[in-house]
Amino acid sequence: MEKQEVNLKPVMKVVIDNVESSPLGQYALDYLKEKSENPYLDYKLVIDVSKGSDFPEIVKDILAFSNYGGGWILIGWKDEKRKPIPVGLREDYKVDQATLQEKFNSYVDEPLEILYHEEIIEIGNIPKRFAYIYIPPSRSLLVPKKDGEYDKDGKPKSVFKKGELFYRRGTQSIHPTSYEIEIIKKRIEKTDYQTSVLSGEPDDVEEEIFSNLFEIIKLPKYVFLGEGKFEDDVSIKQYLYERSIRPDFYKKFKSWNKKIVTFENLQDSKNPYSGLVTSSASRELVESWLDDPEKSKIIIELLNKEITFLAINRGLYYHRDGYKLYYPSNSEKRKESWAGRYVRSDRQVASRMWAEQLKRYIYCHMAFQASTIILNKRLFLKINPTFVITDDGKRVVSGPEEGAVITRLSYNRYNSMYLNTLLFWIHQLGEGENIKVQDYLEISSKPSSTKVSKGILFDIPSSEFRLEIEDSEEIEHMEEENDF
Repeated sequence: MEKQEVNLKPVMKVVIDNVESSPLGQYALDYLKEKSENPYLDYKLVIDVSKGSDFPEIVKDILAFSNYGGGWILIGWKDEKRKPIPVGLREDYKVDQATLQEKFNSYVDEPLEILYHEEIIEIGNIPKRFAYIYIPPSRSLLVPKKDGEYDKDGKPKSVFKKGELFYRRGTQSIHPTSYEIEIIKKRIEKTDYQTSVLSGEPDDVEEEIFSNLFEIIKLPKYVFLGEGKFEDDVSIKQYLYERSIRPDFYKKFKSWNKKIVTFENLQDSKNPYSGLVTSSASRELVESWLDDPEKSKIIIELLNKEITFLAINRGLYYHRDGYKLYYPSNSEKRKESWAGRYVRSDRQVASRMWAEQLKRYIYCHMAFQASTIILNKRLFLKINPTFVITDDGKRVVSGPEEGAVITRLSYNRYNSMYLNTLLFWIHQLGEGENIKVQDYLEISSKPSSTKVSKGILFDIPSSEFRLEIEDSEEIEHMEEENDF
């Protein structure tokens, strides 16, 4: 059915198959139930609006959601390892919208219409009750008019003070920075604003969009050519092995027009590669080769060989058929340490798991493909994250069924952490710095990026605000999401 625009009320912005969906309509709720906690969504097992309860904690969240631009609180979910589990409400749970509204209004001067809804869902063939709260965006900087306090374990606890401003950052309700306050003010200017989950419209926020391209900032000056001395691969492999050039099975050069072409200095008798050619080796400028359409392909291929050769010597395995690089594993799990965007941590790179499609245990390995491309006469290393499957932790197995497993893993397990995955692989290749191959090749460890004036507010990682995260648990959670 073709989708068409219709006139919408301010709080009804979703149009699906010509049907308007309110913030607590079934379309919106079904979408939210599939999400984990984020800046516009929070899960609670229960809320208590009775006198002396911890309701000020809920008030703080409502203030933060409203200043952020709106959000939802789903009640009846248990938080286990940051993953909401639907358990339903207790039989004695009782909250109605009028009471909730009255209790919240006692803390603020600005009217804020909070929407409340309950429904019955079958969990394991047992009907369970769930509740939903929608918090609309505020029309000004929303602050409490009085302190928020309650007794916890017989001791007074202060949740907030009169006049404090709160905002959503990641999964937390915190004090906004000056940058975030400006975001609130820009949002307030839109009188009919709804969070982009409802409106589908971008926000007036500057976003930095990262690519999977890493610029090559230093190229070899020369490419060396010489008549090949050996006529077969076996002789070449033996030659490399005898001179401890590892891995001996991988050529760091290209055979072209009966010549050996490489970035290695074939004119230097001390260079072990010089023994692959006769004494008539010559050199030509890489820059001139890049100006030639045919020769530029040779340069690209040599650059790809350099990266692959480096990766193999960093301990990665190379799958020739898919041009994929990955870590092998001799145990149930393998982790590699790296300096992430937030803290140094261990990243799980291989794990033994049960594959339902294959009806057997396999090893799933994080992997990537590396290739060099030319854009506007500039060269970049392109990193494509993916997965490989092995039966023994080393040798790749492939086929239609294995491909289906990889497709499913790719969708579920790294899309949300794509930038971190890119940075992990570039970190491993460069050992935390720019990638350097001897003294003739260097690749930036920072992905190419661009800035745009429109974006999706909840899609911006909290770290991009260049802030000090107040709760280290959020950082740990970000790193935990890298695990299989």
